[in-house]
Amino acid sequence: MPNEPRLTSPREVCGLLAQLGHRPNKGLGQNFLIDANILDRIVATAGIEPEDSVLEIGPGLGALTERIVPKAKSVTCIEKDPVMAKYLKSRFPGLGNFTLIESDALDVDLDALFSAGINKVAANLPYSVASRLMVEIAECEHRPARMALTIQKEVADRLVSPAGSKHYGILGILTGVFYENTLVKKISPTCFLPPPKVWSAVVLMTRREVPAIGKSEYPLFKQLVKSCFSQRRKQIGTILKRMGIEPVDLILGDAGIEHSERPECIEIERWARLAELLS
Repeated sequence: MPNEPRLTSPREVCGLLAQLGHRPNKGLGQNFLIDANILDRIVATAGIEPEDSVLEIGPGLGALTERIVPKAKSVTCIEKDPVMAKYLKSRFPGLGNFTLIESDALDVDLDALFSAGINKVAANLPYSVASRLMVEIAECEHRPARMALTIQKEVADRLVSPAGSKHYGILGILTGVFYENTLVKKISPTCFLPPPKVWSAVVLMTRREVPAIGKSEYPLFKQLVKSCFSQRRKQIGTILKRMGIEPVDLILGDAGIEHSERPECIEIERWARLAELLS
């Protein structure tokens, strides 16, 4: 695309936005990633092969998109901003492997896209909805095999932290049922235009061959984890007693959990065992 602005040049991106009469929308988390090395790292992390169908959420001006399109069998982008959507259509015209969905990703039937063949996700996720999107994708029946995502560093910490750490909680557990989550690289605010006030990170989510808990037990598992983490400083035995669960110590013992342990110290596998016993 020789005549198109370079989406890794701050000057050219600013010029393009001025030409479009567009100011980055904070509500949509429009901080455009302009670092070529980071963009290449996301693509490499996604491990895109010629037979892959890729989903990108929030492509913005298409800096990541233009790196994915030549590598993948097909690329489906979901863009909420009408100005960005219009520009993407002009930047990627007539490409047989490029599809644009003009919508809020939270309103799209993501599982239908995955069941139709999309097997990987590569995206600089809108930060305001990143956590919700990661959980919704993980919970899809036809969840993708691999996801390379740019998210807020604080959210990345919650995604990858092990049991017992201060960042361990609901996000890491609910996604961890279905995925192995890894921090790939921290990203400075200076890699974005405009720079956000926080650091970001690239994370890799690799689908587990077998989820940590069965489909039928998962709703109870999710409810249990959310209820217990709303009281994360209390002992698990005390929490369960208040929920009317008896005999608490016998059930906890069968799950390999001490009465005095707190929710933040219990690994996914033990949460799963507890949910299975309660179901």
